[in-house]
Amino acid sequence: MTSRWIAALALAALLLAACGGGTDRTKAQLRLVNASDAYAALDLRVDDQVRQGGVAYGAGAGYVEVDTGKADSAITRSGSATALLSFTPALARGKYYTVLAYGAEGALRQMPIDDNVGAPDSGRTLLRVVNAAPDAGALDIYLTGADEPLASAVPVQAGAAFGAEGSLLTVNSATWRLRVTAAGSKTDLRLDLAALPLASREVATLVLTPGRGGVLMNTLLLVQRGGIARQDTALARVRVAAGVADSGAVSATVGGHVLMASVGSPAVGLYALLPAGTQPVVLAVNGTPLAAGAVTLAAGADYTLLVRGTAAAAQAGWIEDDNRRPADSGSARLRLVNGVAELAAPLSMTADFVPVADGVAAGAASAYASLAATTTAQLSVTAAGLAAPLFSAVEQRLDAGAVYTVFVVGAPGAAVGILRKDR
Repeated sequence: MTSRWIAALALAALLLAACGGGTDRTKAQLRLVNASDAYAALDLRVDDQVRQGGVAYGAGAGYVEVDTGKADSAITRSGSATALLSFTPALARGKYYTVLAYGAEGALRQMPIDDNVGAPDSGRTLLRVVNAAPDAGALDIYLTGADEPLASAVPVQAGAAFGAEGSLLTVNSATWRLRVTAAGSKTDLRLDLAALPLASREVATLVLTPGRGGVLMNTLLLVQRGGIARQDTALARVRVAAGVADSGAVSATVGGHVLMASVGSPAVGLYALLPAGTQPVVLAVNGTPLAAGAVTLAAGADYTLLVRGTAAAAQAGWIEDDNRRPADSGSARLRLVNGVAELAAPLSMTADFVPVADGVAAGAASAYASLAATTTAQLSVTAAGLAAPLFSAVEQRLDAGAVYTVFVVGAPGAAVGILRKDR
């Protein structure tokens, strides 16, 4: 082989190495990860061109090459040219980046994640946490052994705020039990995953995303320049509202968990964590069994089991609760639940004489209304054909960012209203 050919081969090898084995080192590498289940699929547009299309929740396409000088970007609904948000990421040649899209519908956000972090030592993992759940509030994150009590555990990160990228944490590489709680509380459990595998010398981002009801959490684990592992909660939250006339005592067991034990009406219990899926239900009123079929609980959802009517003819029904916070931080969300016995007429509700619910049939809930927060709300619940309101209240406090339910239960002539702050 001539020296001329040897020099040419050497130059080609150098060029190949400089390009990273086919990667153009004069460009940046960019990928979109969809962490918002409010959007079925998203597109990433760069310089008015779709570079990644149809990215579903929990998914991310492979990296695409982007000219660092032409990086004006937008995220759109898949197939649409209308920007949900626009941004210009700071990109460097030859570097890798993830654009994390997260947030509620109509309030999509993006976060750039640097995918150029050096690998940790063997047996160690670098982990950052991103709270991408707009309704969750600040969160504490625990990595523990499978049987370690939460009461004695110390969070690896405390007070993770929505939309903030956490610092890189060095943790031992292992399969951990992951638990997430409301900040400062070890009893307000939002997520409990039995197995979160963290590999040796891995750099990963743990993204906490909202569950169906707005309180429980799901996760995405993004590996730097690697795959995405999605793990959803296997839990749901359930409470019982006892609204039987004449102080009927309600007992309720769901999935083997006792939620009420001969509690006199009216009463609204606290939410309890139960396994999602199909669960048996056992009910009784004043000690007499009440027929109840099994219930199928959706993972991440919140439910109210409403027991109403008279003791001789009690009925039970399920209401799914939406405990997402109001979009306007200065507002509260409010709804009406009709648990009145033997009343054919639907219920209506006003707040400060403004209608907020109407046509609410027995055993049903109204849609949520958004109201300006106040300390002096005047509430009234009425039924057509009845001269007097079934429930009236004045000087009621409705906090900003809170969610409320007004339960009206009991006999029409002795109805009771319960204003319950659900979160």
